[in-house]
Amino acid sequence: MNTKTVLIACLLWFVGTAEAEAQACNAIEISATMSVGLYGEEIAWSILDQDSAIVAGPFSGYISGSISTTTLCIEAGCYLLHASDSHGDGWQGAVLILNDSEGASQTVQMEQAAFESFTPVDFGATCGCTNPDAVNFDPSATSDDMGCFVCEESPVYFELSTGTWASELSWLLLDSLGETALSGAELWEETPWEDNSTYTAWGCVASNCYTMLLLDSYGDGWQGAEMSISVPSDSGLTLIANGTVPVGDFEFTLSVPLNDGCPIYGCTEPQAWNFLPSANENDGSCTRQADNVSLVGHWTDTTLPINGLNGRFSDVEGYAKDGREYALVGSTMGTHIIDISEGSAFEELFFLPGAYSGAVTHRDYHVDGDLLYAVCDQGSSTLQCFDLSGLPNAVSTVYDSDEWVRTAHNVFVDAITKKLYACSMARPGFSSPLLVLDVSDPSAPVELVNLDPWIPGCHDVFVHHDTVWVNGGGVVSVLEVIDEPALIGLIDEYPFQGGNHSGWWVPEDDLYVFADETHGSPLKVIDTSDLQDMQVIGLLSSETVPEAIAHNLMIRDGLVFVSYYHDGLQVFDINDPANPQKVAYYDTYEPESHAGFAGAWGVHAALPSGRVLISDVQSGLFVLQPEPEDIHFCPEQPPMWNGVEITSEGSWSTLVDDSVWETDIAWAWAVPDETACIDCIGDFDNDGQRTTTDLLLLLSDWSCATGCSTDLNNNGWVDIADVLTFLALFGLPC
Repeated sequence: MNTKTVLIACLLWFVGTAEAEAQACNAIEISATMSVGLYGEEIAWSILDQDSAIVAGPFSGYISGSISTTTLCIEAGCYLLHASDSHGDGWQGAVLILNDSEGASQTVQMEQAAFESFTPVDFGATCGCTNPDAVNFDPSATSDDMGCFVCEESPVYFELSTGTWASELSWLLLDSLGETALSGAELWEETPWEDNSTYTAWGCVASNCYTMLLLDSYGDGWQGAEMSISVPSDSGLTLIANGTVPVGDFEFTLSVPLNDGCPIYGCTEPQAWNFLPSANENDGSCTRQADNVSLVGHWTDTTLPINGLNGRFSDVEGYAKDGREYALVGSTMGTHIIDISEGSAFEELFFLPGAYSGAVTHRDYHVDGDLLYAVCDQGSSTLQCFDLSGLPNAVSTVYDSDEWVRTAHNVFVDAITKKLYACSMARPGFSSPLLVLDVSDPSAPVELVNLDPWIPGCHDVFVHHDTVWVNGGGVVSVLEVIDEPALIGLIDEYPFQGGNHSGWWVPEDDLYVFADETHGSPLKVIDTSDLQDMQVIGLLSSETVPEAIAHNLMIRDGLVFVSYYHDGLQVFDINDPANPQKVAYYDTYEPESHAGFAGAWGVHAALPSGRVLISDVQSGLFVLQPEPEDIHFCPEQPPMWNGVEITSEGSWSTLVDDSVWETDIAWAWAVPDETACIDCIGDFDNDGQRTTTDLLLLLSDWSCATGCSTDLNNNGWVDIADVLTFLALFGLPC
């Protein structure tokens, strides 16, 4: 090797070493991965320090549908991630994930329509207030987030959660003279406020008695928004007031007591949904949360991204195996399998990612035996099938492809014929209101028929042995799908007609119940004994407010279980289909507003335990237990119960007086039981009484000498001694 070659080699080594040293990160190394949805060219982001100086970025020039990773080197500390969108409609599904060299991961999205947003992020530090004199001092914080709040008088924490039409909202904190002590515009300069957002801030005022005036400029109420006011305490924050402007009103007044001498108005009933522990004056606002239903358990995941409904969750299904029960919950990211068995801690056993995730509003499921079928109606999704038979130890993927279905709004599998029905489906180059696949081999579906020519649309579907009930296009279409599909029934005119949404058929009872996803439209009970002349024979509604809206339903044992959006679970008895009765309910959605679409989304009522599952868009999974009174009765001696004579097996209900709520739904489940029969001496006709009829039966047996049912003294024949025994019992109750 000559001298020149050695010199060149040494020079290359020196340059390479210098570059490596220049690229080495002596701070926190961060891997920033951007998964882009639509309109990537509009997206940009950067990281700012506490003086708003850019420490990384700006990063832009993204391509729609792409995934790219950038490596950053940033000193440990607290920062703001500035997200921007040049069109002002948000990031359209883009997700930025920041993974640092210390193993921490943070996710940032810009879900609301806006030009920019600021999200706190931290790298290698625990961010918080480090000032011990501040009301929000965080002793665990290692780096100050510049958010310390010091108040020499009365510190107050304000939280406003907006719904729709947030631009109409405002509020004023008034002292005893009616002067403004504080306002929302002072705390949150961003006005008008954004829909479906949360605003928080500390305020500092004198220790007096205040009122808060909640205002709505349009006069139609706060449309899902709610104000909460808290004060610091040894245990954290104590709620002292909360409320909203009711539907149809311009304003509402809250009491805000900041000293012990102030009256605190609110609900003082501990059983109420809106019980206010600090209240010392009942304001008559108490709202009952449940009747004849108890909460068994609840599960949620607040780390999931938020969708356009200001929630994280969609459909729910149930599955049972080997004495254990599971909830299958849809979210913005995929499918969560929760163990809800007796004695379980309601823990998530498995998470099954969706092919498309982020701000997803709707996933739908169907369980067929041990198989879970899943669809999503957004983005680059797939038809998924999972084998649940290995639970609680394993879940395996049987199928995950967009070959036949990329997006679909709903899915249903005919358990008898193994045909899968995909509602409002699409794949590249093809779409159909209802596509039928053969899934007899679930790992290799085969397309059977496109039902587009037979129906005006499909929002949901129910199938039993090739009889297909389709909700869509404002009507209910009934098809027979065997060889050549045929329309065999149609419900195109009915009372309270709206956005025909979902239904459930009970063929053995010739009953079909369906819901219109329209505010103020009750569910309809249909007589299906003649598919050519189907009639509405009953209506059922939560009857909470005129604008209440139902979503999904399931029928079991003559009971209709409905996820009723803002009213939670509602249960109806349709054993007398012309006169349905509400027998139980459990409200999962606290705000009083019935505007928009929020609260209970999915319902499942087919678990062996009798538990009912509700998926709430905002709050997650509720596992509920209906609790009718258990009555075992003698068939020959019908008992009286709350003024009602129990004459048959099944559900019975009536309204009774209640000292707290004025009225209460008394609900019982009756079971004929011969062991409950009382041996009532002298009641020969088994009507539960000793009457003249029984005396006549005894006299008709006079002188009977063998097998005498009226031989009361068991001496072998019916004589005057039996008559005297009966007369001693005459008129006495059994």
